[in-house]
Amino acid sequence: MSDEAPRKIQIVEDPWATFRHIIEGVAIVAAGLWAFYTFIYQERIKPASEPAALSETISVQRLGRDEKREILGVTFTYRNAGKTEIDIAADAYDIVGIRYGDRAKTFDRRAADREDFGTNIPVESSRLIAASAELRDAAVGGHPGYHIVLEPGDSSTDTAVVTVPRGAYDLIQAQIIAVPVKTSLGHRVHVTIQNIPGGGVFLASPDPDVVEDDTQTSFALIP
Repeated sequence: MSDEAPRKIQIVEDPWATFRHIIEGVAIVAAGLWAFYTFIYQERIKPASEPAALSETISVQRLGRDEKREILGVTFTYRNAGKTEIDIAADAYDIVGIRYGDRAKTFDRRAADREDFGTNIPVESSRLIAASAELRDAAVGGHPGYHIVLEPGDSSTDTAVVTVPRGAYDLIQAQIIAVPVKTSLGHRVHVTIQNIPGGGVFLASPDPDVVEDDTQTSFALIP
C-alpha cells in the first residue's frame, strides 16, 4: 500500500470581496474623521470666529409707593447666548421719566418713502432720572480687577432702585447698554462713554471686533 502525497490547500479570496472590504474600511475611517472634524468645527473653530453673543433683558417693577413717592426697581440681566466665555468690558443704563400732555393732536406726515398719520397725545416733557456707566478691567482705562465673566448659558442680574415723586411721570423708560468681549481676545478693548443730548449716557467702541448691545423697556405709572 503506497503512501498518498501531501495535498496543498490554497484559499484565494474573491478580488471583488477584497475591494469591498477596502472600501468599507475607508468609509469607516472617513466617517470617523468627518464626525471628529464636525465636532471640532462646531465646538471650537466656529465659536472662535463668531462675535461675543449677549442677550440682555430689562424690566421695571413698582416696589412700593405712598402719597408722595414711587419706589421703582430696574432689573438688568445679562446672559451669554454664545458658545464661548465672555466678559462684560463696560455697561451703562439710563432711566427717563416721561409726562404726556392733556390733549390729543392729529399728525399727518408724508414723504416719498414713508407715511405717518394718526391722533395721539404727544410727550410734554422728558427728564433724566438716573444714569450710570462703568468701564471694567477688559476695557482700556477700566476698573482693574473688576469683571463680569459669563460661561455659555450663564447669566448675571443686578437691580437699581430709584425713587420719584408720585404723579410726576406717566411713563418710565429704561435702557441698558453693554459691551461684551470674548475672554480669548487676549487684550483690552477701547470703549468710550458718550453723553446723549438731553441727558443720559451711551457706550461706543472703535474696535472692529467689538459690538455694543442695547435694549430698553417702558413701564406705565398710571394708575
